Amino acid sequence: MGASITFDDSLWPLLISRFHGGVSDSQYEEYLSRGAAYLQRGELYVSVLDMGVLAMPTTAQRQRQAEWLQKHEALMREQLLGCALIITSPFIRLALSTVFHIKPMPTPYVTVHDMAEGLKWATTRLEEAGLTEAAGRIRHHFDLRSVRRSG
Repeated sequence: MGASITFDDSLWPLLISRFHGGVSDSQYEEYLSRGAAYLQRGELYVSVLDMGVLAMPTTAQRQRQAEWLQKHEALMREQLLGCALIITSPFIRLALSTVFHIKPMPTPYVTVHDMAEGLKWATTRLEEAGLTEAAGRIRHHFDLRSVRRSG
């Protein structure tokens, strides 16, 4: 499979974005553009970013991410209830911490090792915002009641 970024909003207000491989600058720009479009919907939501198979972002991509965070900070605070980041690579963790050092995340976030952990965190954020029906629907869809936390 080639490098790609996919978006799944079929369980809105949950947005799942998945990175596969080393994406091009144009693919990264499309990711940022789509992210802005979700923010501009004017609806509360949570995000799970699966970066488990992401290759190291380029310096230009990390800089663009910091710029994007700066530009969309107010909308993120208003619309994005939180973001769970699935990161298995220590190098990606380092790159992301560099971006967040330049421009901290304006919303709550957590770094997790797998989708189940990310979804549990995201559904808790939805419940805390009063979106209990959506949280229950997502838990049911992913059968999260039967998933046990490892560790």
